[in-house]
Amino acid sequence: MGPFGLDRRQREKRIEHSAKGGRNQVLALCSMPSAPCVCILLAIFFLSLISGCGGPMTYIHPTADLTYITTVAVVPLKNLTQDPGAEGKVMNVVAAEILIRGVFDVVEFGEVAKVLREEGFKEKEGEISKSVAERAGKRLNVQAFIVGSVEEYGMSRTGQSSYPEVSLSLRLIDAKSYKILWEATYSEKGTTVLDRLLGIGKKSPSDLCKEVVAEMFDTLFGG
Repeated sequence: MGPFGLDRRQREKRIEHSAKGGRNQVLALCSMPSAPCVCILLAIFFLSLISGCGGPMTYIHPTADLTYITTVAVVPLKNLTQDPGAEGKVMNVVAAEILIRGVFDVVEFGEVAKVLREEGFKEKEGEISKSVAERAGKRLNVQAFIVGSVEEYGMSRTGQSSYPEVSLSLRLIDAKSYKILWEATYSEKGTTVLDRLLGIGKKSPSDLCKEVVAEMFDTLFGG
């Protein structure tokens, strides 16, 4: 276990162990002389659990020490979706999650955008260079930047059913050294096999985004 939570290999082992236990229980119940429909329902339920048991793919720098970070700035995220306002929605969720956890202060978006623009940052490119990060970091008095992209945000459709889908990539980079301190990528659908079969459990993209961002930061700060 690293200083900020379970690493990917440990999470995968837990998921694998849970999945094996669930399969064994389903097989034991289905071998009994009970009604076939019970077995079918149990199988559907098990599939719904497996479909939602993934988690963020993460990286934490082996020597990362975040104790020196008091304030961060969220760089305008690169929007790769069909929603022209998706990056702003995700940025609001990211900033809110950081403030709720009380780990860092967050510079107001308007001030960040102004300083970055004056230092030569091109928002359409969605990437901040090392030189811009260093200059802007000094002006904004931040120790790190949060950068990333929004790959999916909105409602997707399969057949006659629709469901929310969110896919994000976030990085925490040191303002001076440009070192990647933490990185997480997470794609999630707001539905399971059982939800789609029964037509229940639908979420909005904004609700799903809050869950995705929270799980991503859990890998850094712990749940």
